[in-house]
Amino acid sequence: MSTSNSFPAFGSPSAKATSGGEGSVRRQSPQARRRTTTVLLILALLIVAGLAAAFTVNQVQTQNRVVQVRADLPRGAVIKPTDLREITVGSVQGVSTTPADQIASLVGQQASVDLVKGSLLPQGAVGDVAIPAPDQTLVGLRLEQGRIVAGDVPPGSRVRLVVTAPQGGDPTFTDANSNKVFAATLTSSEPALDGTATLVNVEVAQADAVKVAQLAAVSRIAVVQDPQG
Repeated sequence: MSTSNSFPAFGSPSAKATSGGEGSVRRQSPQARRRTTTVLLILALLIVAGLAAAFTVNQVQTQNRVVQVRADLPRGAVIKPTDLREITVGSVQGVSTTPADQIASLVGQQASVDLVKGSLLPQGAVGDVAIPAPDQTLVGLRLEQGRIVAGDVPPGSRVRLVVTAPQGGDPTFTDANSNKVFAATLTSSEPALDGTATLVNVEVAQADAVKVAQLAAVSRIAVVQDPQG
């Protein structure tokens, strides 16, 4: 009895079917690959746009419009429109500042502390000034022509009161008060009604107030102004 084993020939349809089982690899079509690339590109653009928006919001949130001092201003000086300006700064955490929307209300008020050109105006640095300051005394002086500098000496200016020889007397006269100098702050000045003198109020140390008043009464005080920087 003859037996025959039948095996599918290599390359026959049945062999091809067997080789095309689960281990076969499916290739994407070019159109599918293009769609995937497009989706990935859109996602990348969305991420970049989101990061840019977050950065912009953060920059806006950390920008502040505040007031900057444009000139050196001594305590008591009256604020003029040209003394302050608005600027934009970044984060100012831990630094006292004055919002720019308050700038109009500051004009006409007085500096309550010495202010430095270029600095940011801190809160409370402008307002009502207590005159005289603690340990100071306010003294009124009538100064004849030539005993105060010509022109405007603004309130708050630091000045020196220099003791001179008696007006109209011997210019070489000397006594225990000659050549004394008293530090002072000018708080106000105006022409006398007769137009021959200037009336000024100055702040001096309490210990000097009596002597300054006595010397001013006999016209032995001259006011000199030093740089305010």
